[in-house]
Amino acid sequence: MTFKSTLQYMSTDMTPQSTLAVHGELQTDAQNESRPEGCVPFRFSEMEYLPWDNPDNIVSEEVELDARKARFFMMQILFLIGGPGNIMNMVVFFRQGLRDRVNLLLFSLSLADEIFLAMSMLLYGEEYYLQRKAEINPGPVLKFMVNHNLGGFLGSSFVSLVLSAIIACERCYCVLRPLKYQTLMRTRTMAVIIVVVYVVVLGLNFVAVFRYHFACVYDLDTGVAITMMSHSEIYSRYKDVVDNVDNVFFGAGLPVSMGAVVVIATVITTGRLRQAVAWRAETSSSLSPREVALTRMLIGTSVLLALCIFPSCLFRLACLFLPEVSTGRRQQNFYLMGLWITEIFLFINSSFNIFIYYVMGSRYRETFWALFRMNAGGNKAT
Repeated sequence: MTFKSTLQYMSTDMTPQSTLAVHGELQTDAQNESRPEGCVPFRFSEMEYLPWDNPDNIVSEEVELDARKARFFMMQILFLIGGPGNIMNMVVFFRQGLRDRVNLLLFSLSLADEIFLAMSMLLYGEEYYLQRKAEINPGPVLKFMVNHNLGGFLGSSFVSLVLSAIIACERCYCVLRPLKYQTLMRTRTMAVIIVVVYVVVLGLNFVAVFRYHFACVYDLDTGVAITMMSHSEIYSRYKDVVDNVDNVFFGAGLPVSMGAVVVIATVITTGRLRQAVAWRAETSSSLSPREVALTRMLIGTSVLLALCIFPSCLFRLACLFLPEVSTGRRQQNFYLMGLWITEIFLFINSSFNIFIYYVMGSRYRETFWALFRMNAGGNKAT
């Protein structure tokens, strides 16, 4: 989602091939001589409008740029929290033992969040630096990511979403069938499921980013050549497939469906947990105190996810029914501002779990401080 929005801001609706076909007759020998080799000729003055400067846009270019700056400012703060926080989470859950099914899930969730935050910061950091320099051409990091399709790794935000849904379902089964919970599945089976989630979701996200590549565009009016994002030949061949994966599956299908699973499972878990705690002294099938504490902690993470993903689901569903709210269309600024706002919520979700783990997880706190005591003891011995 992050990578997609950045690319869309820099892309045009016309591929280099279609641009050449439309404007090829406008070239002269003099223009051909001055045009850099490999650049596609184009007349920006003949476009009906520039998407970011369209008078029909309900959001001005200045407001969209302010929203972009606010997003980067928030992202810096959240990365300083979530970057070290997710690493600490992985260390704590590794220390507690990955043979435990829940620890393995939470370790994998923190890994997905860390990849998402790190790749986003790498990409947006360069974007912000270039904006400060008033540079219109993309930087080397973005070019490298596009040319090598590394933007697919930003699909780890969707991996995090699917893993959160699995955790919510796992806790729901735990409170509904506490006696059968231990025989639900082996940790090795859960590890296979996690690997499949990573491979499938990231793989499909790589398919989505195949649509983009960089092209040199030469403005025949001004004589200025700039590097812009455009659609690749692969996208031209498999447009319907890529569009369905990108817009339908990742745009609305996966966030809405997984969000619904998390909400439904969390509501059932919360209600059943209250009954289990009330009946603990009367039934042998009640949850142990450790499972109750763990379930409450994981309910906290599910509530955070539900709150953070709701704006994104609402926005994506609206975009499916409002075709003008898209990149390259009349409401591009509104579309981009919506993306910046929803992405801030994604960064919050990927950064704040450490606080929930620490406040609501007594075992997490014990392991957390044990790591510091162990390091402090090692330093004294040295």
